Amino acid sequence: MLSLVVMIGLPIRASGAETAVAGEDANAIRIPLRMGGQSDDARKGWKSIRFRGKPANNVSADKEGLHIEVRHSVSLLVQCLSEPTKVHSVVVRGAVTGLPRIPEGKEQGDEKADDFAVRLGLAVSGTKKPGPAERLFAPEIVNRLCELAPDSKGIDHVQFLDLVNDPPPKWHERIHPLGKGLIREQIVCTKGEAGDFTLRAKFKEPLAVFALCICCDGDDTQSHYRVTITEIQLNPEEKEAGDKTNRK
Repeated sequence: MLSLVVMIGLPIRASGAETAVAGEDANAIRIPLRMGGQSDDARKGWKSIRFRGKPANNVSADKEGLHIEVRHSVSLLVQCLSEPTKVHSVVVRGAVTGLPRIPEGKEQGDEKADDFAVRLGLAVSGTKKPGPAERLFAPEIVNRLCELAPDSKGIDHVQFLDLVNDPPPKWHERIHPLGKGLIREQIVCTKGEAGDFTLRAKFKEPLAVFALCICCDGDDTQSHYRVTITEIQLNPEEKEAGDKTNRK
């Protein structure tokens, strides 16, 4: 669930760890899949942010990738880029051991059914800076990402790319009802069972992205499953970005 409740966590700094992909387009960037330490001053790694009053996911990382265990829980993984980066496409690969259990009569994304196995968020640089009064009502994910925005800049929106259950929701794109217009979602992968997945998206106009976030949740639907992220790449080479295998 993309909640409005307060999130607690350590300050997050730019990672500075993203790397160009050797032998590919110079703009291709592979995002390292490692966790930052609680006293990480090296400005690298993913940071886990808890939602107050919600059980947190169990998150770890090893040579296989990022592992996120959802047990009636939710939390957010965030990593800043070293500088705002023009992103025209993205690919994420991984596997899930299960999917959120959407209650009968509900559509995924509805109130009390707003759980998704994987949502990759791209925080887009802009000019919006919520004032003190606006921050009281803005989604906390937006408030936190505004704090991470480059100096003298703000945020335009957060674009989430969703892995959804099969059958999928009736919407393909939406503005999240709790997002005050700042959280947008797009379905990029549909799954009906456990197994490997690939999220892919290509944007009509490049997005100036300053941070990435991953949300896996099961708090609304009391779901239990495990997600492993094995690759995140920004601006992959064209032949890979165009490979149509997003429905599994």
